Amino acid sequence: MSTPLIEHYVTEKTGWIVLNNTAKKNAMRQEMYRSILNILDDYEHNTDIRVIVIRGANGNFSVGYDLTQGLPSSYREFVKTLDGLVSRRLWYNAKPTISLIEGYCLGGGFELAMGSDLVYAAEDAVLGEPEIDFFFTPDYNSLPCLITPRQAKEMILLGKVLTGTQAAELGLINRAFPAPQLEEEVKKICRRLATLPAETIATAKTGLNGAFDAQGFGNAIAYGEEIAIYNGLRSETNPQC
Repeated sequence: MSTPLIEHYVTEKTGWIVLNNTAKKNAMRQEMYRSILNILDDYEHNTDIRVIVIRGANGNFSVGYDLTQGLPSSYREFVKTLDGLVSRRLWYNAKPTISLIEGYCLGGGFELAMGSDLVYAAEDAVLGEPEIDFFFTPDYNSLPCLITPRQAKEMILLGKVLTGTQAAELGLINRAFPAPQLEEEVKKICRRLATLPAETIATAKTGLNGAFDAQGFGNAIAYGEEIAIYNGLRSETNPQC
């Protein structure tokens, strides 16, 4: 019996989603996105779950999309219904969502992690969007809204990667912890969130997201998806560009 590529479990009112393609450092496959969406459906309707956490197994978050799988037959459909939809479902979820980052968090894995409300990483984690080295323009989605324009351009144009400590200093993530302490620190945050009124949290998130969208956040996500679609179509016709 094969090991599932996505594992999930509930503990202390927290629903956990675990990327489990460990043989490939949790590289993302199409079926993994579908599984995450199905799990989010269950978690959203489970009133016992107050917080949702996404992480990777075996010391890595994700190195990005599994390029050995090849491009989806319909790249536009993949981005609109799987890749981008998962990020939006995390960001606009009524429940608080958290990304716990260890090891590598790159490319599509980075974009997935940035979809959560709160992001915590190990100090020695490696985060970034190095797609430029593979002749791709990353579908950076929210990145220009999370850090300054200069910082975003440096990350994208140079394929710059950051440690967890550096990402926290830029304000890209909430905080970096020493790796041995990370999981317990995130659990403390989950326990705190679980004590707060669910409806109040949902209302606060709606208000905050509305304010962010008024500043163009939602448009940035949509534009990033169009960039991703362009990447896929271009690579089909000219793999070296």
